[in-house]
Amino acid sequence: MAGGLFIFLSLKDSQETSALGVTTIGFGMAALGLGFGGTLAWAGYANLQGRRSRPFWPAIRWFWGCLAGLVLALAIGQAILSFNLFAPPFTFPFFHVLGVALPALAMLLLVGYGMKGHASAPTQRQVMGQIALGAFGATAIAFPLEALAVVIGLIIAGIVIALTPGGLAQLAELRVMLADPTLLQNPQTIARWLLNPAILVAVAVLLAVVAPMIEEGAKSIGVPLLALVTRAKPAPAQGWLWGIAVGTGFAIAEGLFNGAANLPFWAGIVLLRVGATAMHMAAAGITGLGWTRTLASRRPWPLLGGYLTSVTLHGLWNGLTVMMAIASLWIMAQPGDATRTLVGGTAVVTGFAGLLLLAITIIGVAAYITLRMGRE
Repeated sequence: MAGGLFIFLSLKDSQETSALGVTTIGFGMAALGLGFGGTLAWAGYANLQGRRSRPFWPAIRWFWGCLAGLVLALAIGQAILSFNLFAPPFTFPFFHVLGVALPALAMLLLVGYGMKGHASAPTQRQVMGQIALGAFGATAIAFPLEALAVVIGLIIAGIVIALTPGGLAQLAELRVMLADPTLLQNPQTIARWLLNPAILVAVAVLLAVVAPMIEEGAKSIGVPLLALVTRAKPAPAQGWLWGIAVGTGFAIAEGLFNGAANLPFWAGIVLLRVGATAMHMAAAGITGLGWTRTLASRRPWPLLGGYLTSVTLHGLWNGLTVMMAIASLWIMAQPGDATRTLVGGTAVVTGFAGLLLLAITIIGVAAYITLRMGRE
């Protein structure tokens, strides 16, 4: 219903670019509700009928099918955007959903295939439930808490600015700009404000520390909740795959909204988000492993270690992203400065190389854990 409302509002927008963004968000919301909600409804009906759920042992052909579908979705979706084909506000959102969902599902299927035949492999319904929990439950916990953290961070930053010389005048200027959003369309104005030390520190702490702690904590609820429902202590393989599934749902939900923020470079943004998707999935899986050890030993240290490892991976990923954004803003503040461009550009390239190395490391660790679980 919410997605349908967004699509209806886009029909009343005379600007096609704005309508495309609103329709994309609305279609993403509807796809989450119908896709995961319909999956839950089917699983619940089958359970009420007394049907046993099969083990989650996907065939490798499903993985290759997801990759082929991703290539087609990226090619067709970017062509629609670049050449304004087939009424983009109504055709492109479908490919946006595929472009965001297929990489996450492909990685989930690959992890499941790596543990094919495992005696304690999760069932299909358990995996479906954990994906939906990540898309709806974890986001419902994390996003409001992050919004609250942003408000608190901005209040603290405002107080710090007010206490500095000339701070009250700066806040008065900011209030005028917020009253007229067109004044914020100047990149140099945005860069000047975001590079203010108080705001910069607040943004960096929120994205690199607070957000990872909140999101990894929210994603960790899947394993103990399902263990409570099944009234059994999950095996490490179950905790790993349950966590991976929660991360899958969370990454899809986050990607559907974040990916709609920069549509002109949509295909590139979707490919860059593959690393973020792998990070979300692996981090949740590591916390899931920690939960299985803690539930078995009744000691908090495995869970604490898994949680801190996940938060560290997430924080490093966000920190490198923030570094690239800050360097870009620093260049935009004085676009004609050659020295600033050289130093800032070096920071951007360094941050991108760090993200690429971190993504490779995360995927390698996930592959190692999956293979080890499959051999046990």
